[in-house]
Amino acid sequence: MGDQSIENTIAGLKLQLERQNAVHQIQNLVNRMVYLSEAGLYEERVESVAKKTEGVTIEVGGRGVYEGYEGAKRCFIDIERSFEKSHAAGMRRLFPHVKFGSNHAGMYESEVMGTPVIEVAGDGKTAKGVWNSLQASGKTHEQDPKPTSSWIWWRLAIDFVQEDGQWKIWHLLKNPFFLSPSNADWVELSQKLPPVPKPGTQKGIPGHESVPDRATTKLYDPYRIDREPRLWPEPPQPYETFDPKDAYCG
Repeated sequence: MGDQSIENTIAGLKLQLERQNAVHQIQNLVNRMVYLSEAGLYEERVESVAKKTEGVTIEVGGRGVYEGYEGAKRCFIDIERSFEKSHAAGMRRLFPHVKFGSNHAGMYESEVMGTPVIEVAGDGKTAKGVWNSLQASGKTHEQDPKPTSSWIWWRLAIDFVQEDGQWKIWHLLKNPFFLSPSNADWVELSQKLPPVPKPGTQKGIPGHESVPDRATTKLYDPYRIDREPRLWPEPPQPYETFDPKDAYCG
């Protein structure tokens, strides 16, 4: 075996090891974001988003599409702070004799991440992954008669890119399958859901202190008892290099 062949073999083994390590790093990145969000550390969470790569897009439910790192900050920080503000106003009204140390006090949003499918590109430069998650929520809003608890079942699909040797979020799509009060029957509720707005017709959520760059493009039609199941967004398949047409949120 010649020197060039040995070098090629070593380079191939190195890339294979890097791709294997990438799966672990990506899992930690996504799960760490969940813990930071639960603690209200939204500024720290947005550090997981790419800063130096063009074409960053973030799309969560009906919020619309946010573009670039600054757009990610508006989606991941500004909107969450507006939720906190409304929650805190409700808490002060419902518990007037309690002194709360922050707007996040009494707010609980915890996700259990599961069923990951992660594929790292053959060239090792990008990766794709999907997750299902179950979120338990306990909070109130400014005009709510009392605090409420609820369940949300999400699907999360992300394209990742490497920046300075670190994996970062490039395109993120997160949509709910169902939202239900914890004491309600989510199957029964599914029969009363209004039609889902057509893609491109919903831009932002009324009352939220952030304006998206574009209207919602891929709003998932949530679970309904009388509809066939659908595989969307699809788990990634092995691939060699990233193709923009396959972006989860473009």
